[in-house]
Amino acid sequence: MLRFALLGITLLFTVSLAAQRPADLKKNGERAFASAHWEDALEQLVQYQQKKPGDLSVLTEIGICHFQLHHGQKALDFLSYVANKSAGKGSPELYYYLAKTQLGLTGFENAALTYKQYLRVADARHPLRANAIDNLQRCLSGAAMSPNEEIALVENLGDRVNSAGDEFAPLPSVNHLDRLYYAAARPGCTGGKRNEQGYEDPKNGKWCADMFYANRRPSGWEKGDPLSGLINSPRHEIALDFGKNGEILYFFRGFTPYSGDILADTAEVKDEYALEPPGFNGPVRGENGDVALFFFNDSTLLFASRQEGGYGGLDLYISRLQDSVWTRPRNLGPFINSAYDETTPFLAPDGRTLYFSSNRTESMGGLDIFMAHFNDKENAWQGPVNMGPPLNSPGDDAFFRLSTDGRGGWFASDRLDSYGQRDLYGVYFKSEQIEQITATNPAVFADVQARAAASANALPTEISLPALYYVNDKDLTGPDNTLAISNVVEAAQLAPNGKVLVTVHTDITGPSKFDLFYGIQRAQMVGTALVSRGISPNRIQLQSAGPAYPAARTVVCTEDYPAGNLMNKRVEIRMASPNGRLPLDIKLSRRETPAAAIAAGAAQYDQQCSGLAFRVEAVAARQILTTDAMAMFDDVLIESHPNEGVYHYMAGFFRKFDQAQTLKKSLQNEGFPDASVAAYVDGLRLEKAEAIGLVKKYPELAQFITN
Repeated sequence: MLRFALLGITLLFTVSLAAQRPADLKKNGERAFASAHWEDALEQLVQYQQKKPGDLSVLTEIGICHFQLHHGQKALDFLSYVANKSAGKGSPELYYYLAKTQLGLTGFENAALTYKQYLRVADARHPLRANAIDNLQRCLSGAAMSPNEEIALVENLGDRVNSAGDEFAPLPSVNHLDRLYYAAARPGCTGGKRNEQGYEDPKNGKWCADMFYANRRPSGWEKGDPLSGLINSPRHEIALDFGKNGEILYFFRGFTPYSGDILADTAEVKDEYALEPPGFNGPVRGENGDVALFFFNDSTLLFASRQEGGYGGLDLYISRLQDSVWTRPRNLGPFINSAYDETTPFLAPDGRTLYFSSNRTESMGGLDIFMAHFNDKENAWQGPVNMGPPLNSPGDDAFFRLSTDGRGGWFASDRLDSYGQRDLYGVYFKSEQIEQITATNPAVFADVQARAAASANALPTEISLPALYYVNDKDLTGPDNTLAISNVVEAAQLAPNGKVLVTVHTDITGPSKFDLFYGIQRAQMVGTALVSRGISPNRIQLQSAGPAYPAARTVVCTEDYPAGNLMNKRVEIRMASPNGRLPLDIKLSRRETPAAAIAAGAAQYDQQCSGLAFRVEAVAARQILTTDAMAMFDDVLIESHPNEGVYHYMAGFFRKFDQAQTLKKSLQNEGFPDASVAAYVDGLRLEKAEAIGLVKKYPELAQFITN
C-alpha cells in the first residue's frame, strides 16, 4: 500500500507541475535558479521548454543547471547549442559556463577560446570577469601539464560513500586502518536545511554538514554511517584532525560553515565521542574564518586564514605549542602563499614535505593539490610543484591526505564525473611516498628555521630600501634593481602589518600630464613584480609624482648637469603602517648627490610622506586625462593599485581638512563634479574605517569621517 501511495503522490506532483501555466513554470524555475536550487530549477525550466521551445535564455539556464549538477555532457550540449544559435552575441553567462564546462571536460583549448569570447561580450564590471581572466591562464597551465607518472590510479570511492550531496574533508582514522572519516551535507543530515544566517529554512536553505565514517572491506567501501547523535547536532559538524594518537578529535561546529567553534573531544581509542566536548584552546577562531586545521605531532598546527598581513585570499599559517601555550600564528611566507587561496595543508611525517591546495593560475582549473619540500641546508622552501593529473583536475581538488603506509591517499573533488557536488576520491601511487615513512631530526621544518634564526642571533632591526633608478622602462625590474626589489619582499615578510608605497619620479620630457601617466605605468610594472614575488596587491599603493619632486638639479652653476636627470628618474619604495608601528626600522635610501646639485624636491616629498595629510581626488579614470584642466593645480599625483586599471588623479597637499575642502569646491567648479577629499597617514591613503581608529591620534580626521 505504501508503494502505491508514494506512486500516487509522485503522479500527483507530475500532473500538478504539468498543469502549471508556462509563465508560472518560467517564473518559478528562474526563482529557483536565482536561489541556486538547481534540481528544482531544472525541473521547472525543462517543463517550460517543452511547452514553449526555443527560448535561448531558458536553454542557457538549463545548461547552467546541468553544469551545477555535474551533468557535464548535457551541459555541453545545451550551452553549445545556444552559443551556435547566438552567433557570438550570447549573454556573458552563456560563454562563461560553456567555457567552465569545456574546461571541466579537459577541453583546455576550446575553453580558452570560449573564455576569450566571454571577455568580448562582458563589460568591465561583470562579476565573473576577474575569474574568467584567471581561468584563461589556467587553461594554458592545464594544456601544458603532463600526467603524473608516480600515480597509478585515482578512483571515486563510489556511491556507498558519495552521493548527490557534498562529501568533503576526508580524515583517515588513527585507530582503524581501514576507516575513513569525512563530512557530508546531504539529505538526512541532523541539522536539516538552513540559510546563510544559520536559521532553519526547509524551502530555500542548504543541508547542514554531519560527520560520517566508512569502513573499507576486501569487497570495497561499505555504506558511510553518521557519527553518534551525541556529536552530530542541528549545527554543521566537520571533522578536522586527530591528536594524541587518535585520543582527541578536533572538529568544527557552527550554525553556518563559516562561523562557529573548534572543539576538542577526548575518546581514548574507541572513536566514541562525548555530548558536550570542550573548546579547543588554541590560536584559531572559526568565527574569524580560520579553517582547514592540521595537527603535526600534537605540537605544531597548520591552518588557513584570511587574517590581515597575508599575501591575498587564504594563506597558510603555523603555530607551535610552547610551554602549554600556542604561539602567535606565523605566515608561511611567499614561497608557499600567493595572491590566491592556499588551504587544506597536510605535512607528511618527515616534517619537510607539505601538501596543500591552491587556485593560483598555475592550477588546471580551480583548487589544485601542490607539494613543496623544505630544504634544511638552504633553510627555505622549494617548489611548490603542481601534482598534475590525474590527481588534479579542472575542478576543485583539496583536503589531500596520505595514507599511513604512504602508498595512497584521499582527497575531495568536485570534478564533473562526481555524483553531485564534491566527492571523496582515493589515489594510489606506484611506490610508497618516502616522506610518509621517514622521520627526521629536528622533527619539523619550523625547528630548522628557529635554529637558523638563533644562530643568526636575532632578526634584523633595520632594513634599507634603495631607490630604483632607470634609464628606460626595462631597467625598472632589470638586474641592477633585483636586490632592491628583494629587499622590499624581505621587509614585507618581516613586517606583515606594513603597506608598501611605490612612487615613481620622472624627468621632464614634455607636458606634465604625459610624464605623470608614464610614471603610473612604470609604477604598475614595479607593482606587478612585487605581487609576483608574493606581496598581496592589497598591501601595495602606486603613485606617480611626475617630475615635480627632483632629487638633483639639472643645471649647476649655469652648466648643464646631465647626471641630475639620472638621479631624478627613480622609484622610491616606502613601508608604513598607519594603524601601528612596524616591527623594524625600514628606511629609504637614495644615491648620494653632490651638495651643489641637491634639489629641494626630494626632501619636500619626504615631508609629505610623514604624518597626517589631505589631498583631493579630482577624478577616477580608466584612461589618461587628455585635457589640461589639472595643470592649474599644485601637487598633482596619479594613484592606483596593482591590477586595478583605474587612475586616481589627486591634487593639493594640506595638513588641514578645511583647506582640502576649499580645493574640492574649486575642482567641482572646474568640471570635476565627483571631487572628494582623501586622507593620508605617512603617505598611505586611508579608508574611512581605518581613519575611525586613528581619530584619537589625529583629531583632524573627525571632519574627514563625518563628511
